[in-house]
Amino acid sequence: MERTDRPDLDALLRRILTEPTRAARLLTETARILEHEWPHLAITEQQLNAAGREATRVVLAGLPKVVGDEANERARAVCPRARFHGGETAGEYALRLRDAAKAL
Repeated sequence: MERTDRPDLDALLRRILTEPTRAARLLTETARILEHEWPHLAITEQQLNAAGREATRVVLAGLPKVVGDEANERARAVCPRARFHGGETAGEYALRLRDAAKAL
């Protein structure tokens, strides 16, 4: 007997076009962590690295390494440079991360 039920391709396409990419989710999760943990403190490299590691753990959990590597690479390509010595707060940098995520 031939299978007649077919996946709803319109729904699948709609989901693909509206769901944020994994790279975008990495940036927004990093931003969320920075805003939650250190919103008013001047951003440091250690804070950014810690937030990025946690975002990677949350967003990419259970995915194949190659998928995670690609998402990280795409996120880094649009990631704005942090102003570690310019007095930029983690909350301000989080806003720039969210803006960069829109490009993905």
